[in-house]
Amino acid sequence: MTGTTNPPLLETENLARVFGTGPNQFAALKGLTFEIRQGQSVAIIGKSGSGKSTLMHLLALLDEPTSGVVAMRGKVVSDLRPKEVAKVRNTTFGFVFQQFYLNSQETVLDNVTLPLKIAKVAKAERKRRGAEVLEKLDMSDKIHAKAINLSGGQQQRVSIGRALINSPEIVFADEPTGNLDSETSAVVEDLLFSLNAEGQTLIVVTHDEELAAKCQRQIRIQDGRIIANEAGA
Repeated sequence: MTGTTNPPLLETENLARVFGTGPNQFAALKGLTFEIRQGQSVAIIGKSGSGKSTLMHLLALLDEPTSGVVAMRGKVVSDLRPKEVAKVRNTTFGFVFQQFYLNSQETVLDNVTLPLKIAKVAKAERKRRGAEVLEKLDMSDKIHAKAINLSGGQQQRVSIGRALINSPEIVFADEPTGNLDSETSAVVEDLLFSLNAEGQTLIVVTHDEELAAKCQRQIRIQDGRIIANEAGA
């Protein structure tokens, strides 16, 4: 990988992912090499079936490559042991998905602080940090509300809060506005990019050209290959 004194936050080298075997084999990614610098906003953009979500899963250590590597600050992380991978995901990455994946019967606070509970952070500290994040998201008045009683936009804010609770270096957002109306989408987008402006690296997976255009870089995927890697906003 890159041998400079200031290596990229994330980089890949000849990254490939193949599903199936024999005649049913399908190459979802075909040797991708690129880098992402700390603090950047990057869109991974492509049509359905292009391989963009597969790429995000490899970058976020949610899946393992068939060949090639993912490195973080010059250190290969795609072949870490399962316990090490889990630690990186829980302390370094935050995830925002199109589906909110909230526990509908739990409170907003409990949903937001779930990563802290998994990390065995004390209850008082979980409550304090959860309240701070919810205040930042303008959701303090909903702290004790059950997730089932929230609007779609409010649920997405809660999922963003959950992604931020561990102050992650990288926020992965997979079609974060896919289930939202245009007005609510604009609010969520503004929130994500304001976090990026504060220094967090933002990686957005999308087929939305307007959302992608707001990112500093666009990596365009087609049939498992990078067809463009260009500057944007």
